[in-house]
Amino acid sequence: MTVINPLAREISAKVVYYGPGLSGKTTTLKQIYAAVKPQRRGEMVTLATEGDRTIFFDFLPLHVKEVQGMGVRFQLYTVPGQVFYEATRKLVLQGADGVIFVADSQPGAAQGNRESLADLRRNLDEQGIDVARFPIVFQWNKRDLGNVREVREMEEDLNWLDAPSFPTSATRGDGVLPALKEVSKLVIHSLWDRFPKVSTRRHSKPLSEGIEAEVAKVAREVTASGEFMVTGLDDEAEVAEPIVVNVPENALSFASLWEGEDAATVAGVEGCIRRGDHGAALQLAVSAMVELLETLPGTGNHASPMAKAALLGLDGREFLRFCRLAGLHATAATERDALFALYLLVSARLKASLV
Repeated sequence: MTVINPLAREISAKVVYYGPGLSGKTTTLKQIYAAVKPQRRGEMVTLATEGDRTIFFDFLPLHVKEVQGMGVRFQLYTVPGQVFYEATRKLVLQGADGVIFVADSQPGAAQGNRESLADLRRNLDEQGIDVARFPIVFQWNKRDLGNVREVREMEEDLNWLDAPSFPTSATRGDGVLPALKEVSKLVIHSLWDRFPKVSTRRHSKPLSEGIEAEVAKVAREVTASGEFMVTGLDDEAEVAEPIVVNVPENALSFASLWEGEDAATVAGVEGCIRRGDHGAALQLAVSAMVELLETLPGTGNHASPMAKAALLGLDGREFLRFCRLAGLHATAATERDALFALYLLVSARLKASLV
């Protein structure tokens, strides 16, 4: 699922490198990481469990067409290719906007390529994704080796979709960037098809209705847990539901600084953190910050979130970090991220109460 960062005016798109074990997925990702300017990329992160690992980083391309006035940041993931790590592959593939399938060109890897591709098709099907309409690109990797299969043979064996494909050498970096550029183009086209067209009239809102609805949807999904409720998200409701703040007995809570909806929102973020659902905590904090900045008096509808944060008195570097966190996929959020988001939300609400 595409992640919308309304604070940074960015859409985060997830691209997963898929393929059999030792086909060159991690080497490909490292080549791309080295090619991206440090100021335009995040840290490369390795999530290690018992024996397997998932590697990812994000980057903001220089020349990518905006989607509904928002920039696009790409998050690149690899998955462990070994057969016995199927559960990890399913988890990482969730919410993907595009896939690069890295096939091993060596003759002895032919069966492994087929099994991995069948695994990809099966996992996409379980998510209700039509692979024929899904952005996918093939890398025929290890072309620098002496004894490799013909590209034509691999196309006939694996590329039944007639999808874009590139002969690559991940160890030398040959072809990996063109493959990434192609899947990026396909993902951008997919995003344009998925988001509603926005009016370009002079008085249109800085955030599209589609994006505002997505933020509200995230907040509704989080509040649906029953631990707390926030009113005002559903315009069709005739009678507002009572606001319930459910804080564990004797627990220290920032929610006690406020009453009503403000208290419920903060308590909700805290509740998600206590449950270990750091992604939900981060998403709720972001949606609450968006609502707070949009209702800030005296800043005008067209002021940027950064300008509003500055007028509110928030530290610029801290707000930039908050904007970066807003673009994380839920599965990548840590307890530290969620606690920082809670801290800045509380700070913003306290400053707003003085305005």
